[in-house]
Amino acid sequence: MTNRIKTVQNPRLIVIACNNGKRVGNIVSDVLNYCKYNTCINDFSQNTDFIIEDPEYKGGHPCNVIADTILFDDSSKLSCDSVMSFRSRVTPYENAMKIYGEDLKDVLTYSSEHYGADVACRNITEKNGSAAFDIIGNGILSRVNISEGKYSVDEVLACTGVLLAAGLPLASIINYFEN
Repeated sequence: MTNRIKTVQNPRLIVIACNNGKRVGNIVSDVLNYCKYNTCINDFSQNTDFIIEDPEYKGGHPCNVIADTILFDDSSKLSCDSVMSFRSRVTPYENAMKIYGEDLKDVLTYSSEHYGADVACRNITEKNGSAAFDIIGNGILSRVNISEGKYSVDEVLACTGVLLAAGLPLASIINYFEN
């Protein structure tokens, strides 16, 4: 059985424009690789399914690259037009409320504090540097256990939001974090 959802015909671009973006981008890439997708970071020369890019990248995009998903927060210095050019937009719940108010069409939100977010967590327990929590995404509730210092709760939520927006099932994402 494969975690892969489908074959990608054109590379899909995921831009990570947030605090700790390099780390989050690497985790997103690792999850996609775990799910049997070919990924690369800031490299459009390879035959790949997903390209993870940070907004500082100054290279050009080939015409066959699809602007798929963008993760941004209140520290991102992106124009409204560049954000709107993506099929899916992911941002913390608090940031979405500041920018969009209640009109969250085509915006996926995540939060460790607000249950109104599309990807939310509750029942966080921490012990000896490890954390466990319930994560809710796409109407599904799953328990996540993170070993000591491996990921923060916010990193897991941000990556889960991006990967759900890109089309991965929650079960595949959770399986990666559990390993």
